[in-house]
Amino acid sequence: MHIEYRVTADHHNVKVSTILRSQLKFSRGAIRRLKRCAGLLVNGQTVRLNALVNAGDLIRVNFVDDDQTVIPQEMTLDILFEDEHLLAVNKPPNMLVHPLSYHLMDTLANGVIYHWQQQGLGSKFRAASRLDKDTSGVMLIAKNSYCCHQLAGQMKNGVCRRDYLAVVQGRIAADAGSIDTPIGRPDAGSLIFGVTAQGKAAVTHYTVMQRFAGASLIKVRLETGRTHQIRVHLSHIGHPLMGDDLYGGSLELIRRQALHSWRLGFTHPVTGKHLQLEAPLPADMTALILGLEK
Repeated sequence: MHIEYRVTADHHNVKVSTILRSQLKFSRGAIRRLKRCAGLLVNGQTVRLNALVNAGDLIRVNFVDDDQTVIPQEMTLDILFEDEHLLAVNKPPNMLVHPLSYHLMDTLANGVIYHWQQQGLGSKFRAASRLDKDTSGVMLIAKNSYCCHQLAGQMKNGVCRRDYLAVVQGRIAADAGSIDTPIGRPDAGSLIFGVTAQGKAAVTHYTVMQRFAGASLIKVRLETGRTHQIRVHLSHIGHPLMGDDLYGGSLELIRRQALHSWRLGFTHPVTGKHLQLEAPLPADMTALILGLEK
């Protein structure tokens, strides 16, 4: 995998490293890795980072990954988008994204690495967006460190738009609202997160899409991306997610938190095109909503 950049007249006689930083937005760490793996070429020839380029020169960056540590495992992936640089899948509920020391198989990473190896690719698994084990929906995975870094920047700067669908307990009175309260661990030994003055800034926007007798279907948009942010914020306002017993939700009608990553909008880090990906509701949340409508 690689990316290319044609030098413009206003960058004539400029160092390659300067263009990597200013035009291609490479991080300093990524530039150091390029130096070690000799993956930098100008007009097909390997060059040093301090080489000067001329207008019209073609800069090419080849990505070389370290050895893969995730065990490949054949599984069916619901692929929403894939090209040379990115992969987006509809993650099912009840599936870990990354392997753990006590759970090495049956994770999304295992299936993605198998899928890539079948294509002859040696990319490492880099999740550009994060979902809890029990959360379903759109997951974005970068095929190289450059794209992963660029997408992380988009999420931090609010360029990436993340919309979720959630079913919460109780009828939310307001048609729309925002929750702007910091999130962190209540104490050093806590296994869960909560609203705490010592936490990091977190902002969640919600819109009510449908009300039921004792529940609400809402659309949620994240402005920040704290761990368990949606779960913590909705519990904080008295409307925990159905199925989220960790934060006060009931398991009576669904056995996992009723949270689905519905839409993900972002700018492709290489082509510059805006993409919006959407994943339909999974069967368990669809059944929950149908049951609440009766």
